[in-house]
Amino acid sequence: MRDELKGYKAAFFGLPLDTRRRSLVCADIALQVRNARETDARTCLHHHCLNAIKLPAALQDDNLFAALARADCLSADGLGVVFAARLMGIKVAERVTGIDLLTDLLAQFAQDGTRIFLLGARQDVLDRLQVTLPTRFPGLIIAGTHHGYEFDDEKLADCVAKAKPDALFVALPSPRKELFVDQFALKTGCRFAMGVGGAFDVLAGKVRRAPVIWQRAGLEFLWRILCQPRYMIPRYGRGLLAFTRIVLPKVADFQFKRLRAAFRRAVIMLAAFAMLVPVSEVKAQTQPQTATNSDLEDRKAAVDWIEAEIANVKKPDDVTRLIDALLDDVLSNDSDSEQPVINWSAAESRLELLLGLFDSAFADGTSRFLLESVLGGVVVRLTNLHPDPERLAGVVRSNAAGLAERLLERKSDQRFTFADEQSSFSNSVESGAPTRFAGGAVISQNERLWRYSLFFIDGAQDPLAESLWDKEEYNQPTGIAELEDASPR
Repeated sequence: MRDELKGYKAAFFGLPLDTRRRSLVCADIALQVRNARETDARTCLHHHCLNAIKLPAALQDDNLFAALARADCLSADGLGVVFAARLMGIKVAERVTGIDLLTDLLAQFAQDGTRIFLLGARQDVLDRLQVTLPTRFPGLIIAGTHHGYEFDDEKLADCVAKAKPDALFVALPSPRKELFVDQFALKTGCRFAMGVGGAFDVLAGKVRRAPVIWQRAGLEFLWRILCQPRYMIPRYGRGLLAFTRIVLPKVADFQFKRLRAAFRRAVIMLAAFAMLVPVSEVKAQTQPQTATNSDLEDRKAAVDWIEAEIANVKKPDDVTRLIDALLDDVLSNDSDSEQPVINWSAAESRLELLLGLFDSAFADGTSRFLLESVLGGVVVRLTNLHPDPERLAGVVRSNAAGLAERLLERKSDQRFTFADEQSSFSNSVESGAPTRFAGGAVISQNERLWRYSLFFIDGAQDPLAESLWDKEEYNQPTGIAELEDASPR
């Protein structure tokens, strides 16, 4: 419904409603009057007020509607107009009553030396204003006055023109004052004309205005009804009913369109949000919790990630997933090719970084045996995939000699050590007691299980695991008595 006309004006039922505050309206009028006086321009600024009673009348009277539509400034005089405009999307700053704007203009005109003419009301009211207004607004120049009981508007215009005022205030009944300002204000030679209704009676003290608290609450019309019930009740009753019939459908239509637009925006936003949910988050909810988040080139980040994953290991499956994650990091393809081609040169470089982490960052600690199992599983997997296993073994030896010695090579006494360890390991599993290695260190049952878990990660048929121990030497380990056949005879 809102239609901006001139920045500070909006179309309200076809009328150019001024949406500014009273102070801005007053300052703009005073400035234009001052400029017109200095340039001697033959222009006249028209100002009117619009309230809930005048709007239905204007929509029924073409002449009144045309006069209001041609106004240079049409202020919202009445909370009914203010609220209706706001509910239709027009941002009216505040209510601008005719008497308040008149008071502000009189004070400004007194400072500028602007000559004014008072037209309308009774002669005794005008006589009183000629005495009280200059006292209240020092410096105010009243060029002339004329009562409102002359029905010939041509004569009234001539009377005003003879006084040569700069501003004209018309206190005639509506719609006569709007028509007079629209049709005869320019003939009077004034630079500004404004219809003020019954404001002269209030300024002269003949009519008491509603208390300030009633004005701020928007109940000034109720005060007028209480002061003049016989005249005001029929007037406000017919006018407010007609105003409601005119405004209510427009307000309902605007609010319905507003709610529909808000609902449409909400649906679009929800649809866009659903489409923008990252696919990775959906996959993360369906995949195991252990995923590769390590960056081998960032040493500190990789160490922190591996330590966190090791701390979360609760069962052998967790070790397998951790090995898979590290293997993905080592074999990751940085190229844009869609073909799953392994760049072994880059993979060996990443393996060197990984070995450096385990060889230095995890040199000590209670979890070293578990870390060796994880790294051993990675090396086993890579050896199975590498086209030149000896080259990969060389990489392991050059970067983690200790691990290579334990994982890839055998000493001369390894046969007896393994035989003893196999026997002691079996006894410890049966008895549940800690076991002592040949080197003298005491290792618990759980620690021994993790120590040898790397040989069973890929199953008993792992080629590398089978190559680690020579069949000729270890298929028949020495020092272990042959069990008697216990099958039934």
